[in-house]
Amino acid sequence: MRYTRIPDLRYPAQPIGFDADLPDVPAMKASRARPWLVVALVVTACAGVYAIRHAGYWLQAPAQAPVRADAIVVLGGDDGARALRGLQLYRDGYAPLLVLTGVAHGETAPPVELTWRADFLVARGVPRSALSFEFESKSSYAEAVNILAQMRRQRWQRVIVVSDPPHMRRLAWTWAHVFEGSDLKYVLVASDPAWWSPGDWWRDEASGSFVIMEFIKFGYYIAER
Repeated sequence: MRYTRIPDLRYPAQPIGFDADLPDVPAMKASRARPWLVVALVVTACAGVYAIRHAGYWLQAPAQAPVRADAIVVLGGDDGARALRGLQLYRDGYAPLLVLTGVAHGETAPPVELTWRADFLVARGVPRSALSFEFESKSSYAEAVNILAQMRRQRWQRVIVVSDPPHMRRLAWTWAHVFEGSDLKYVLVASDPAWWSPGDWWRDEASGSFVIMEFIKFGYYIAER
């Protein structure tokens, strides 16, 4: 007599190849994430390129239009463009005095009472009596501190501060920090150097090095202050 084995339905047999037929869940998640990762990388790269291309505009943005003041402060580190802008402002009657700050950059050490910038200005009609000097500063921050002290001594209410366009952003932060709580005023006015082009600053060695150094110095100022 033959008996037929009845399968135990409580424990169904596992089909052959069952594991092979299951979907690879981690692989599916990774494949779905790849397009979003690519999009994120592309967006980040585009944002980086945009930021680099517009860095010059961002640095020069705080520059302001000149207004009448008690003095025109021409900051140190000048290659001639700052002195020329200061001369233009003086001739246009924005202030009766010119203050030259910092250590002049020249081939020889400048005399205590006169720098090459002073010679440049005097040769173009500025009387020596209209020139003042601030030789103590060795940094942009020190210039702001020392000019604020001079304004208090001289009882000046407003000064025009002249520097190069990519210097404006750091100056805006520095002078705002130094002048905080003071009722004295300043106006940041940019020079017009031949080497500066904010839209393609990286194409010129002078502007490229200036921009890179400005970001380094600005980061240092923020970290230190």
